Amino acid sequence: MNKLLTFTFAFLYAMSISAQDNARDRLRQSFITPPDSIRVGCYYYWVNERVDPAGVKADLQWMKDNGITLAFLATDIRNRLNWDDPWKGQMFGKNKFRSKLWWKNLRTALKTAGELDIEMGIFNCPGWSQSGGPWIRPEEAMRNWTPNGIEVCKTTRGTNVVCSPCSPEAEGLEVDKLSKTHVKKHFEAFFGDILRRIPPKERPTLTTVVVDSWERGKQNYTDSIFVKFRKRFGYELDYQNEACKKDLDRLIAELIASEYMGGLTEKAHEYGLRTWCEPYAHSPFPGNSITYGSAADEVAAEFWVGDKKFRKKEIDAAVGAARKSGKNRVWAESFTDGWPELAKDDWSFEKLKPIADRYFHAGVNATILHVMISQPSNPDEPAVRPWFGTFFDRRSQHAADLKPLVEYLRRCNFMLQLGKPYQGAADQRILNDGTIIRFTNESLFEITFPDGHQELWDPVTVRKHTEQIKN
Repeated sequence: MNKLLTFTFAFLYAMSISAQDNARDRLRQSFITPPDSIRVGCYYYWVNERVDPAGVKADLQWMKDNGITLAFLATDIRNRLNWDDPWKGQMFGKNKFRSKLWWKNLRTALKTAGELDIEMGIFNCPGWSQSGGPWIRPEEAMRNWTPNGIEVCKTTRGTNVVCSPCSPEAEGLEVDKLSKTHVKKHFEAFFGDILRRIPPKERPTLTTVVVDSWERGKQNYTDSIFVKFRKRFGYELDYQNEACKKDLDRLIAELIASEYMGGLTEKAHEYGLRTWCEPYAHSPFPGNSITYGSAADEVAAEFWVGDKKFRKKEIDAAVGAARKSGKNRVWAESFTDGWPELAKDDWSFEKLKPIADRYFHAGVNATILHVMISQPSNPDEPAVRPWFGTFFDRRSQHAADLKPLVEYLRRCNFMLQLGKPYQGAADQRILNDGTIIRFTNESLFEITFPDGHQELWDPVTVRKHTEQIKN
């Protein structure tokens, strides 16, 4: 009997060791070659209407060849080469908003993406910010109460707040962010129109409605603001009474989350899509980043190449919204650059890697590259070069560095999306079996297995650092 028990225990122990070894091997193989579900993406911009179907196909093939399998398309970006004179030096193509060519290019993009298994998202309006277009009437737009009456929101320069930066044909008023009715009408006018005109078989990988960072300032009025205020706080709203201001600000923040982001998400879900948003502002933001981001399906931070400071506001907004609403992924619009003196084709793997690592330590675990610019199919035409972005497109002089950068980002994304945060740390994860993954200060992954065995894995070379392994 004792011999039988000894044999049984030995057998079970051997089986346990074998299972642990298999689990380690599977994890390591997935680290080396992450599964297809780990998608490094890019912002894919059509700039100054210089887009043609052959160029679109070449753009998407370029993404696929370099491991990019997610693209968020902004259809009508307008360039600005001279800050004092926005139209100086501009060159425009034939891809006019909603023209026959525009629809052909869009169909080509969505169909080609399906053939290449590139997941697609589309910004929810022309340009990149925020939610507007020519279909928005003044009574449906962002508005403010003033002592002189209700007015459409205006910029500091006195013109109406419109979606931007986009081609003149696509520009229009920004929709009222405090009214789900108006927000849903906006969705149907742009995104819904795309979904109706292009059948599902021609857009099999379209999954996402994209909402960029908030850049459209504040509003304080909507059609039913007085009713909503009374229902929420139990007394009458008086714009001229300073005592109402705090409660009004609170109500507006709640409505921006529930009516605007909540409204977009509801419409997206009706069509089987998800929303992806950046829950922070580059202008005065009347919302609350946590509740606003919680109303979307996915959230993103942002980090820049030229910044010497850490982008704490953006990180806190995205990580906070993700943790509050139980989201595992925290995306980042990565390697943003901007203004004429900064938007240069001077990037390299060595330059960008430590910037990405800094934000991996802060909680980012999913990557969107900024930016992939559509290029003309004719190689004799000059490359499209806007005032913003790190240029990851097929005309970049550093194109050879893109594939190794994407491979590195995918490995880091994979490891940092596993399990759940360990003891609240931003750069440590714990798996269901107790395995702990830590992204070290040396940008290695320290793996502590349930039996206490530790290994260090290098996401650049995929080597084990055997001299540092603890047994």
